[in-house]
Amino acid sequence: MPYRKAFVRVEIDETMRARAQREVAARQIHRTRASPFDTYVGILGELVWAKWRYGATEQFDTLGTRGKSDDGDCEIKTSKTRVSEYSHLMVREDYAQKRQPKCYVLVLISSEQALNAETEAFVCGWATHADVVAKPPRERISNHTGRSQGYRCYEIRAADLKPMSSLIAHLSSG
Repeated sequence: MPYRKAFVRVEIDETMRARAQREVAARQIHRTRASPFDTYVGILGELVWAKWRYGATEQFDTLGTRGKSDDGDCEIKTSKTRVSEYSHLMVREDYAQKRQPKCYVLVLISSEQALNAETEAFVCGWATHADVVAKPPRERISNHTGRSQGYRCYEIRAADLKPMSSLIAHLSSG
């Protein structure tokens, strides 16, 4: 599995999986095409972020962020896909217009891991809002059906993200 050495591996434990499963119903957004699977993966990614950033997940709020960034100035974007420098951080066009966080962070969970049995994820890198919107958004096409998914996304390849080692200094600056 090709990925950059700068990707940071974070262990996922049973407590994180169980919490993500419990919180799906409270987070499900019915106006989008997000499935319970997508919601679970998103919550799990936020918990991976909390474990990397704070060393623990217990006090991290994943339910009180509706309409706001996931963690102060950071929006966490998670995909369950191949862990590769060719994977993308994707931000829906409508979300990018509503919120303009200081940074977006990409978390990848390997699609080779069974649903609800994930054991690791990778915090791959970050980008500023300006980095994300620098190129025009692209229409999202389903890999399964070949049809439009009805929305456009800004995309940045994982290989083009800034390394996680530089994020804390960025967050500390003005």
